[in-house]
Amino acid sequence: MRGDDTGSSPIETVALLALLLLPIAPVVTLFGELSDSMAAESIARHGLRAAVLDAENPSQIPALVATKVRKLSSSWQKSAEHRFSCQPCEAGGLAALEIVVGNAVAVQVAGLEPG
Repeated sequence: MRGDDTGSSPIETVALLALLLLPIAPVVTLFGELSDSMAAESIARHGLRAAVLDAENPSQIPALVATKVRKLSSSWQKSAEHRFSCQPCEAGGLAALEIVVGNAVAVQVAGLEPG
């Protein structure tokens, strides 16, 4: 004699799959946020470093930063916005680069060596 188990197999399958797939959305979102954060940090660090090292004089740094950020963001396949400031933009000053990728923000600061 059979018991009183009268469930619907398709409905139970859909409910079980929904419970199993539910944790995937937060994991995918977390992966995207971590990827943006890593890209922003890397672009800021390497972009400012490369611009400072490639510049023959401090006045060239802003143009070089824009070029380096564009190249690095395309290599990360991310859309990056940047803000660059130099106070003062001469030997002994400080250069600061802020990169925004998605919700991630990274700031890198470098000192400009005296002549």
